[in-house]
This record gives sequence, C-alpha cells and structure tokens, in this order.
Amino acid sequence: MKFLSLLASLAMGTMIWVHSLNAETLSSFREVKIFVEETNLVSGPEIFLGNIALIHADPFLKEVLQKIELGKAPKPGKIKHLNKRRILSLIQSQKGLPKDAMIDIPQNIYVKRASQQIKQQEIREQVNLFLADFFKGKEYELEWMKIKELGLYPQGELNLSIVSKSNVNQQGNLSVFMDILIDGNREDSIRVSGKVAIYENILCAVRNLAKGDALLEQDVYFVRKKLFGLQRDVVRNIQEINGKILKTSVQKDNYIKSSWLEEIPLIQKGDLVTLVARRNNLLIVTSGISKEDGYSDKLIRVENIGSGKIVRGVVREKTTVEVIY
Repeated sequence: MKFLSLLASLAMGTMIWVHSLNAETLSSFREVKIFVEETNLVSGPEIFLGNIALIHADPFLKEVLQKIELGKAPKPGKIKHLNKRRILSLIQSQKGLPKDAMIDIPQNIYVKRASQQIKQQEIREQVNLFLADFFKGKEYELEWMKIKELGLYPQGELNLSIVSKSNVNQQGNLSVFMDILIDGNREDSIRVSGKVAIYENILCAVRNLAKGDALLEQDVYFVRKKLFGLQRDVVRNIQEINGKILKTSVQKDNYIKSSWLEEIPLIQKGDLVTLVARRNNLLIVTSGISKEDGYSDKLIRVENIGSGKIVRGVVREKTTVEVIY
C-alpha cells in the first residue's frame, strides 16, 4: 500500500509540474519586450523597427512591430540620428500592444547605412573590354585614364554597363560613359576620360625620294608607330606601293601617304601607240601619238598620225589604245 501511495503521489506531482510549465509558457507569449539598440546598421533605403530593435512578443505581434516604418535610411556610408520620442509614439500607437509592454529606448539612436565601393581596377577592366571591342584586334595601349571621385554605393549586386555613346576620337582621346547598377537598378552614371595609343607598322622611306620616282620594295622599311596624330592615309603594306610613283618628294625616314602615290602610266605623253578601231566586223589599225599619260582602262587623247585628228580611246595594253566613238 505504501508503494502504491508513493507512486500515486509522484504521478500527481508530475502532473502539477507539467501544468505549471504550460502556464508559464503561455504567460511568456503575452509578455512584450522591446529593446532598441543605440547603434545600428541597415542595408536598405528604409528604416524599420525590426532593423534597430530586439523584439520579444507573440509571432503575430512581433511581425507587426518589426514592420513599423521609422523613415528613410541615410545615404550609403552616412549616419542618421533618430528621435526617441517619435519611436516610442509609433510603438505605443500599435493596436494589440499590452499596456504593460516593456519598452527600452536609449536617449540617442544612430543608424548607419551599409555601403560598398567600386575599385578603380574594376573600372579599368571594363574600359579595356570596351577598347578591345572598339579596335577589333588591333594593338592598343591605354596610356592613362581619369575617373571622377567615386562615392559609396548601396549594398547589392553591382554591375557596370558601358553606354553606347562611348568613343575614342581621331586624336586618341577616350570618353567612356558607364552606368552603375545595383541589383539591376541604375544608381549612378560616371564618365571615364583618358588617352589611348594604337600601334601599327607603317612604311617609311629608306632614303630621300624624288617626285616621279617609281617606288620599289627596297626603297621603304617598316617602323612601329602610334597612329593617332599621324595622317589617316599612311601606307601600311607593300602592296599599296606596287606599280606606283611619287607625286611629291619624300625625305629619308618620313612615312609615306597613299595620297602621295599615283599609278605608273602604261603610256606616257608623246609615246607612239597603236590605235585600234572596231565597228561591226570591221577592224581598223593605225598609229597615233599620245597627247597625255595613259593608265590601264582609262581614257586618253591620241593624235591620229594619218589624219592629224585628235581621238579619244581606252588604254588596253602598254602601247594599244582602243578608239571609242
């Protein structure tokens, strides 16, 4: 009997303990405790109570309290001071807040906006990608670049996007316009300026060359030069000088321009040529004297020796001109 009595007593005590635990737990859900921190860090553009306070309440009320809006966050990297009375008023105005809620707010509350900074190396990498596409495989060098002072930007996924009006002009001056995107939204726009050099091998004169000289391969040599600042029509390959003569003199070591070149005429002024005239099935061949230099497949004036008349014809070969009617 004593054993059974003891067992019953233990069982009753256990039940009482469990009942007491449940009551305490239920009571704790009705308690509301709000502890506002003195210094805080936020990442978004708005400040909510949940950003600056530890909140102990039932889940529903806790969610409501966390979403209380306290105003705009400061700019990235900046600090904002919040008003204690306003925070207290906003909390106490919430429906369902118990009168005995514990609210602990320090006299001064500071909120700093989290930030990130763009490294100049990231800007340079984007500029080099632009230049590689702009020059399409040509050899270039970014001699220097200048960026306006970069500020602090909100946290989030950062991307740099180059705007289509970016360009390098004929003097090598660089202008790159770049949008700064945070989480896909345009946060800022910056301009990168600089100087670019582009290099190519161009032809220069081995010696002094006179007007009317026919250019040969041994008369020129290649030299690596910056193209910006030079004339656009500098000669870059041997094929451009084949069969050409100079229209002007060129000093030793000067570069050669395509505008200084002209074709070597097949027929020179005063040359004796063969005049060929075709009409239907009739072929007439006679002689003439060229009145000007003649180039392949170009018109030329020729004096017919037999008649003394000036006729016009197309240069077909070195000594042949086909008369046109």
